[in-house]
Amino acid sequence: MITPRPLYRTTSEPVLSGGNAGLWYDKFCDVWNNDFSSLGDRGKQEWIETVLNEDVGDADLLTEMQERVKSLISNSGGKFMFFRTTAPFVTGLGRSHPVENGFAWHHTLGVPYLPGSSVKGLVRSWASIWKKVNGEEIKRIFGEEPESSGGVGSVVFLDALPRQPVKLKAEIMTPHYAPYYQGREPPADWHSPVPIPFLAVAEGQEFLFGVIPRKNGSEECEKVMVWLKEALEFAGAGAKTAVGYGRFLSQDTETAESKPPETRTPGREWLESLAEEKRMSVEDLVNKSYKMLKDEWEKIEGQELKLSALQEIKRLYQTKGLWENPPTKELKKAINRYKEYEREK
Repeated sequence: MITPRPLYRTTSEPVLSGGNAGLWYDKFCDVWNNDFSSLGDRGKQEWIETVLNEDVGDADLLTEMQERVKSLISNSGGKFMFFRTTAPFVTGLGRSHPVENGFAWHHTLGVPYLPGSSVKGLVRSWASIWKKVNGEEIKRIFGEEPESSGGVGSVVFLDALPRQPVKLKAEIMTPHYAPYYQGREPPADWHSPVPIPFLAVAEGQEFLFGVIPRKNGSEECEKVMVWLKEALEFAGAGAKTAVGYGRFLSQDTETAESKPPETRTPGREWLESLAEEKRMSVEDLVNKSYKMLKDEWEKIEGQELKLSALQEIKRLYQTKGLWENPPTKELKKAINRYKEYEREK
């Protein structure tokens, strides 16, 4: 009996080498079982690994696209910024695919990207939920919701595109309550974990984000870019942000942070010592552990060291634009305490 197989499996072993990685990944999966019922025990992981051998995307095409987008933005009075992933970034996870979880590929460039609609949704949520921007301003900048109602906002959000060929990686999620999610049983500890591999963008990949004004929106573009920067650094973009995926750091911030201080102050040394003690980076200490940092700073007994540490903390928050506009109640409370001490001295 002849086992039915796709034609491409009978002629040669296809291998991704250049070309459109998105087209390859979405359309040419050839690791099915012979009865096409599934990809087998290792099929999902094997197919994901076919796009991990080299960075995806054509450098010349990406450069050309980047210059075109930057020209469009500049000639339209818009704004753009470069951001770098500081954690794995997942986009298009809900799309259908043989490996179960999809991936958002740019159809022309064959690289991962974040659609402009997703960028807009991220910034809108940040502005309305975290920044508490009033409803009229939200409606003016982002338009009516849903857009099918006919109203559009004053700012147009462009797709976020990679700056260079992109390095990808395989990640694993391990749901424990499959029978519960399938509606067959209540959630319980005796259910078996099910490892599911999925594709993600690796850390350290650069993306271009940009906005242009629709009409009379140049000033609002600047405001939107501030919100975008905060949202990407604190909330993250794409899927699985609740577990740390999708965080970006602006290149401006990165440059400012990577520049060594002209003088190594006692405050900087204290901050680095605390970060080492907590087994964290200074960046994570300042960005994610507001209360702990404030509590540790309160314990400093020497006034000179305490003031020096305060100046260092203030400098880091000012670099990120958070000293005057803290995005969370916890950070606002901490910064108010720093300011109170500063006034007293």
